[in-house]
Amino acid sequence: MKVVLVLPAMARPFGDTAARWSYVLVKGLLARGDEVVCFVVTEEKPEVVETARRELAGLARPGQFTFRVFSPIPRCSVWRRKLRSILRPYGETYYAEGLREALAAEARRGYDVLHLEQLWTGWLGSGSNRTLLNIHHFEIIDLEGQGTGSLAERKAFLQMRRATHRIVRAQRRMRMFTPRLLEKAKGINPEATYDVIPFALDLNHYALQPAATEPVFGMIGSMHWNPSRSAGERLITRIWPRVKKRVPRARLFVAGWHARKHLGKFLPLPDVTLEDSVPHPTDFFAKAAVMVYAPSRGSGMKIKVMESMAYGVPVVTTWEGVEGLEHENGRHCWVEEEDDAIAGRVADLLEQPVARERMRQAARALIAERYSPEPVMAQLLRVYDQIKAS
Repeated sequence: MKVVLVLPAMARPFGDTAARWSYVLVKGLLARGDEVVCFVVTEEKPEVVETARRELAGLARPGQFTFRVFSPIPRCSVWRRKLRSILRPYGETYYAEGLREALAAEARRGYDVLHLEQLWTGWLGSGSNRTLLNIHHFEIIDLEGQGTGSLAERKAFLQMRRATHRIVRAQRRMRMFTPRLLEKAKGINPEATYDVIPFALDLNHYALQPAATEPVFGMIGSMHWNPSRSAGERLITRIWPRVKKRVPRARLFVAGWHARKHLGKFLPLPDVTLEDSVPHPTDFFAKAAVMVYAPSRGSGMKIKVMESMAYGVPVVTTWEGVEGLEHENGRHCWVEEEDDAIAGRVADLLEQPVARERMRQAARALIAERYSPEPVMAQLLRVYDQIKAS
């Protein structure tokens, strides 16, 4: 099988959500012996791209893996950029110089599946039977109920909604991470064919961490993303005081991109540590006895929740935090909605090492059984086979 991938980030095990999933995807296809043509539209540093490219190329036999990088930075006038934005909002991938020509050349050579990763790459979809659009989340869901905002924010939301509807209506086949995303997409395009297939983590990169012995809890996430930022604010201002009152020895550790920019206004606080970034996720997960993730709103699967389970750190979260995860409440994680209930579950886990150990083992087993590459890729490959036969 020949698969052409259009990716918005370099496939690597510890990048953003798209990068981590793409790593599982490319690695799985190469292991099967499929031919993979990978087009990446990114502003990532050349050394990051080259390191990831070498790792993937090392998994391929000669002639099996083709790789090209395209820049999303436009080389045209301001007025032309504005016109492009009107015609195709969030169309940076579509307008990446040379990409459409490269795709046309591959179409002439022939391929079995054109896999477009993430919503905005959908501008490239021709609506053909051999195109699959992979959607991680819908920002129009994430931003619902956030208030009217400024004029610029309202304009951006309208543009986002218009772009989302146009892209989804033009597709024939889409893969969604969760049933919630499916429901939204069906409301826009009821005629398309949909498949709900979850996210996968390559557990070779997630060693079970030793059980924490200190009463440290917290969260890690990219704070420029509204769901993580809202979770961080709620944790510091509402959940942390309640836990601290019950467990005086408790310490809070919050880490993630732009953490100080968005959460620094709440500091200084005794026993609270805030870090903008950590060199590796284990710098957080090796210290935390409990992970707390309670966003106000955010669609799609929450990768940090899955990572925490994979590393063996018990999770306390909300329904938003476990979207798409087939969990058993109280066994794989705790799911609560109210601040007092969330804080109570955190305190219970901090005070009960035996309960923590049971949950961390059960959660790791859940990820291995249902959300590792083997079961997830098996589902996706069935879809690929159907697309190839269409």
